[in-house]
Amino acid sequence: MLKRAHWVIAAAAALIILVPLRAQGEPNDPSTIPIPQLDFGDPAKSVVARVKFTSRTAATLERVKVSKSRAHTHIGDPPILRLGLTDVDGQVVDRINTWSPLWTYQEGGDHVGLRPSGSGSFIVPFSPALSTMTVTDVALGRDVLTVDLKPPLREFCLATPDDPDCLEADLSVTAVTPAAPLFAVLGKPVTVTVASVVANAGPDGPVTAVVRQDLAVGAGLTATGGATVETDLAAGATRTLIRDYTVTCDQGGAKTIDFTTSITPKRATVVDRDPSADTRTTRLTVDCAIPVTINIKPGSADNKVNLNGNGVVPVAVLTTLAGEYGNPVAFDATRIEAATLRFGPPATLLAAAGAPEAHGRIHVEKSVEPDERTVDADRDAVTHYRYDVLSVDDTTACVVGRAAGLTFHGCDHVEVRH
Repeated sequence: MLKRAHWVIAAAAALIILVPLRAQGEPNDPSTIPIPQLDFGDPAKSVVARVKFTSRTAATLERVKVSKSRAHTHIGDPPILRLGLTDVDGQVVDRINTWSPLWTYQEGGDHVGLRPSGSGSFIVPFSPALSTMTVTDVALGRDVLTVDLKPPLREFCLATPDDPDCLEADLSVTAVTPAAPLFAVLGKPVTVTVASVVANAGPDGPVTAVVRQDLAVGAGLTATGGATVETDLAAGATRTLIRDYTVTCDQGGAKTIDFTTSITPKRATVVDRDPSADTRTTRLTVDCAIPVTINIKPGSADNKVNLNGNGVVPVAVLTTLAGEYGNPVAFDATRIEAATLRFGPPATLLAAAGAPEAHGRIHVEKSVEPDERTVDADRDAVTHYRYDVLSVDDTTACVVGRAAGLTFHGCDHVEVRH
C-alpha cells in the first residue's frame, strides 16, 4: 500500500511538470505560446589559469587564457586557497575562495592528506578591468603566485575586436616641444618646459591612456622631472600635457637632452593596433655657460648709472683662475669674441636681446678687481655698452658672450637713476 502511494505521488508530480501552468487571460492553444529564444550572443566569459603546484608555497603558471564560457560559482567553496583579483589601479575586484589541487579527498569520507604536487585550473569571471590574480594559501597566510592577466585579455581582444568588452583606440604622440632658456649657467638650475600632444584617432572612446614623459641627459648635465600621468581621450580628441624639468649644467659647452613621451592604453582590453606613433622623442641642445666675474664701472663701488647722461658704461670682464671668486673653471678674458657680447638685465639677455659692445672690440688691460682697489697681474677685457638698455627698476646687469668656443655669463649690481 505504501509503494502504491509513492507511485501515485510520483505520477501526480509528473503530471504537474507536463501540464504547463496557464496565467489568467492566456489562450488555451499551446501553439500560440512563443518558442523561447536562446541567447547565443551571451557575452559572459571567464579567465582560466592553469597552475602547477610543487608545494603549498611554490607554484608556476602553465597557461592562462580567456574562455567564452561562464565561470562556475565558488559559493560554498572552503577557504583553502583565495584568489585575489585586482584591477589596473591595484583595487580589489573580487576575492574568491577555492579548492587546492594538492588536497585529496576520499568519496564519502574526510580529508585524507596533501599531495606533494599537482596542477589545477582556476576559473574566474571576466572583467575588462582585470589586471592581476594572486593565489594565497589561506591557512599559511602566504601568497603563492601572482598571475598577470593583462596579456591574455589583450590577446582575446586582438582576436575578437567586436566583443562588447573590447575597445579599439588608435593612440599617438603627435608632438614633443621643449622650451628652454637661451643658456644655463654652470651649477644654477633652470626650468625646461615640455609640451607633449597626445591623441586618440578612435574608433572607440573615451579611453584612459597612460602617458610617460621622460628624459635622457647627455654628459655634463643633471636633470629631473620625468613622470607618468593618466588622461582620458575621447575618439578624435587631442590633449596637450605640460611637464617641467629641472636641468643643471655640470660642464660648459653644448649639451643635449632627449625628451621622450609615450602613450599606452591603461586597460588591456583597449587595443591599439598600430603602436608606431605611440612614442616620440625630441632632442634639445642646452648651451651651458661658464660663470665669470665682471666689474661694472671699475673703480666705482656704487655702480651708479644716470639714464639722462650720454655715452657708455664701462664693464670689465676679469681673467680668473679656477676657484677664484667662486668660479668653477678658469677664464681668459682676452679671448672674448667682441661681436658676441651683450649687456643688460638678466631677463633681457635670456630673451636673446641686450646692448652690443659699443666699439665692436675689447680693450685688453689690467682692470681693478671687484674690491675697487686691487689690480692683479691678469690681463682683463674692458668693454663698453650703451646703458639705455637698463631701467630704474633694475638692480643687476649682466654680460654674456663667447670666448674660446664657450658661452660665458657674469653679473654685477647696478644703481640706475634718471
